[in-house]
Amino acid sequence: MGRELAVRTLRRAVKLEEAAARFYDAASKLVEDAQLAAALSFVAAESRNHANLLKALFGTPEGCEGALGSAGERIIAELEKAAAELEGGLKLSSLELAALLRKLNDVEKLAGEEAYSQIVTKAVSLELSGIESLLLEAVAEEEKFHYKIVERVAAELEARARSER
Repeated sequence: MGRELAVRTLRRAVKLEEAAARFYDAASKLVEDAQLAAALSFVAAESRNHANLLKALFGTPEGCEGALGSAGERIIAELEKAAAELEGGLKLSSLELAALLRKLNDVEKLAGEEAYSQIVTKAVSLELSGIESLLLEAVAEEEKFHYKIVERVAAELEARARSER
């Protein structure tokens, strides 16, 4: 992966992070438990921060469609669609929300984490500066925690829904 392709991929990752932030914000508003809602809001805020960092380092995502591959473009579309539906008033049970969180968490992990890890491993050959490389490593690590947080929220939602039966 050359520097130009890596930069295009990172620019497109801005769109992925923005879509994830929007989705997790919308999902947090459906969760009645304050701690679980805060966990989703936290993931949304960090995703927004990742988008802002990537924009500052590499530029905006315009003109970089397809740089994350078909899987990346599909997850961006799915996140945006789900966010729009939730913002539009779609009501989901706790079990339905848990299933949606798991589904989108799994595919976001594939699209985002894979892109970051590929680029971080090639950072030296891409002639990224020391700070660019370090910041991308930090984002990749944070993405792993986002996955765990969302998975835990989904598990808690499922457990509470089952105990209410």
